Amino acid sequence: MNLDDDYQYILALATHGSLSAAAKQLNVTHTTVARRIQAFETRYSVRLFERVSKGFQLTQVGHSILPDIENLKNLQLHIERRLVGHDQSLTGEINLALTPELANDYVVPILPAFYKQFPNLQLNLMMSINHKDLYAREADIALRFTPEPTQANLIGKRLFASNWGVYASEQYWQHNKNITTQKLLLWHLESDKNWYQDVFAKTQVIAKFDNLAALINAVKVGVGIAKLPCGLVDQPHLSSIRRLDIPLAPSIWSLWLLYHFDLKNTAKINAVKTFLLEHLKPLETRFSGQTSQYF
Repeated sequence: MNLDDDYQYILALATHGSLSAAAKQLNVTHTTVARRIQAFETRYSVRLFERVSKGFQLTQVGHSILPDIENLKNLQLHIERRLVGHDQSLTGEINLALTPELANDYVVPILPAFYKQFPNLQLNLMMSINHKDLYAREADIALRFTPEPTQANLIGKRLFASNWGVYASEQYWQHNKNITTQKLLLWHLESDKNWYQDVFAKTQVIAKFDNLAALINAVKVGVGIAKLPCGLVDQPHLSSIRRLDIPLAPSIWSLWLLYHFDLKNTAKINAVKTFLLEHLKPLETRFSGQTSQYF
């Protein structure tokens, strides 16, 4: 969003309640946020925010105008998407949101082929564990692991299921397979929090991770056992990690390629979408766990 006025600062502070968080969203300093809002309040002789113990909250006047500012933001985003939707050129930038693991292992390796086919496109990889808001144009396309899309007005395609298995390194399993208590490494977004209770006689949770790459690396170096997505583990460079023959409930996760409905006729969007589908779809057997190497 690029509102060329003070409204973006008001929205950001109203959303986050702190100058530092608002500044981070807008990619400015917290003093800039404070200065722009103070100037707005001075211009109209009003107070939109009041300081509270945890930051800032809207005053009654602030609450009264916030819906109008949000409507203005939504209207501007709608206009921008409609204009971009008519773009038939294969030049310019495309913002692709995806996880760091998917970028490193699967998208970066196919970039040479992408630029050979589309030399005038600039593909910006936006890697984060948090979902980018496609409605707010934080990204143009998303490769997203999710049970199903939750935002309205998103279209796209489900590429394939992302099944999970229980993995350990050869080093760990050789030394611990006959030990009663197994050391567990957990992912903080795991939907089945107690998946291991019916699997092992006794366990000790020794760490939790909010980053799958770090969790996979911890398994690789022999720290412990973890439940992991097959598509991110069953790769040649991770051959020292193998899957345990342990049945799990079917995964709720799938890989989706998503974009906003207003962009469905954009040439750049369709070019990137088609390219990614062509190169990622053959990975279905790996992500389903059919290529797993077992102990």
